[in-house]
Amino acid sequence: MSDFSAERADLFEPFVKFRIASNSWSEESNRKLKSFDRYCTTNYPGEPGLTQEMITGWCTKRPTEKNSNSMLARCNTCISLIRYLLERELIDISTPDMPKHKKSSHIPHAFTDVELERYFSQADRIVMESTDPWQKFVYLSISVLSRLLYSSGMRTTEVRLLKASNVDLSNGIINIVDTKGNLQHFVALHDDTLEMLIKYNEVADRKVACRLLFFPIYKKDVNVPISNSLLDYYFHKIWYKANTTKAVPYDFRHNYATHNINSWLDSGIEFHSKFMYLSKSMGHSSLESTRYYYSIVPALAEIIKMKSEANFNDICPEVPVYEQD
Repeated sequence: MSDFSAERADLFEPFVKFRIASNSWSEESNRKLKSFDRYCTTNYPGEPGLTQEMITGWCTKRPTEKNSNSMLARCNTCISLIRYLLERELIDISTPDMPKHKKSSHIPHAFTDVELERYFSQADRIVMESTDPWQKFVYLSISVLSRLLYSSGMRTTEVRLLKASNVDLSNGIINIVDTKGNLQHFVALHDDTLEMLIKYNEVADRKVACRLLFFPIYKKDVNVPISNSLLDYYFHKIWYKANTTKAVPYDFRHNYATHNINSWLDSGIEFHSKFMYLSKSMGHSSLESTRYYYSIVPALAEIIKMKSEANFNDICPEVPVYEQD
């Protein structure tokens, strides 16, 4: 049975197979294409194939989208589909004019040890204070997810889409498949992080039978990944109870890179090798992407003033014991 409507399956399925064969397909891409298909079915019932009106309607900025980048993220799979079909002369439709992607003006927040301690302590406090069993589990998931972001340098998307089957708790390795540019890579877990994930996994297995996602959040559909907006919501709900500065979940990744680089500045000839390992672990396609973090290290060092000698457990106290109610 096709994942797509009968009116468009003959166009969509070859595209999906092509992208899978090219190792450039992900569950996120599949969700976007299915969403586009539902849009066409709802707004143009019974109309087969694709029309210019369908494409134009889909590739229009919505009132709920904060900026053009949000629209581009929603439409990128649809645009790739149209280009694929045009190259094979399967449709006679023009690719819509899309705005250029605007570079983010966000300046990564330089976490202090005090801020991190406050954040993780507040995250744990909310877990313990929650009275609703499912909400307690959700906050536990956010607490563990945040610690994984902090200790691994993974992208927020990679953690949101992380499958339970891709977390090797026996060897302490995460296989990252759903990622930027579809560049599969592996992350070796810190011993403390591995122990934390093992404990969380036991709780999650009891709470959600046969789960696919490592971090199930939605009670009505546990196999739908937490959205970016909901992750931001939970992060800021905890962050602003503990701190007054501005930060976003992605800043954990910046912090991971710069903290590592700062600790290597006196390592001499070993610096280059460590830099290479960091680049591969973070899933960068080239060293240029990793050098970006190196370029902002001096600025961060001036803000922080001195390197922290606190270890992982000092900054991220152990997740409180949580048992299913």
